Amino acid sequence: MQIERSPFLKLDRQMVLGYFKAAGSHDPDVLHSHKTSLVTLGRFPKLVGIYLTVMGAFLTVTIIGAFLGIPMILLGIWMWRRGNRNLLTIEEGFAEFGGVAPASGAVAT
Repeated sequence: MQIERSPFLKLDRQMVLGYFKAAGSHDPDVLHSHKTSLVTLGRFPKLVGIYLTVMGAFLTVTIIGAFLGIPMILLGIWMWRRGNRNLLTIEEGFAEFGGVAPASGAVAT
């Protein structure tokens, strides 16, 4: 399964599980390798969103630049949030496929 690197990438549960199933193994090292490559792809929209938000903020310093800067900030925030949701989906999918409980901060006794 090939997922392309795109700033508009939206990962869902089925896509993440399919990516891990395509590994063809339940070996923790193989799954971790696939998870790392998937996290790299899922983080790209977040990084682009941060970049757009910062560049939009610099553009809004001038009145003329504000016409471009404000929409750039809004697009950046949207992409930043999408990247964060992608990373959360990857963690949940990895936990579901690998049978590992996601880190929630609670200690099981």
